[in-house]
Amino acid sequence: MHPDDEQDTHQPKTRADYRREQEQAEKEFQERDRKRVQVEKEYARNHGGATPDDDDNVHEQRVSPADSKQQRLKTRLNWAIFWLVLLIVAVYLILFFLD
Repeated sequence: MHPDDEQDTHQPKTRADYRREQEQAEKEFQERDRKRVQVEKEYARNHGGATPDDDDNVHEQRVSPADSKQQRLKTRLNWAIFWLVLLIVAVYLILFFLD
């Protein structure tokens, strides 16, 4: 068997094939994630005494720190931009009046 013959049998994937594989992988991931969340909820109910209402609050608490960090970063970046613009204007004024 010649190495070139082996290449002929391995056709490159078409876009449709690749898309189907990606969709299948996404479906499998979603199913695993759904099962994981279900198992976590059962565990919380059995071991932590949590109610379904508590599950919603836990989810909100998980999202909240990320949002607060993002909000804090936005504020800090806005202040940094403000001070940089102010310094640039100050430098232009100094250069203008020194001439």
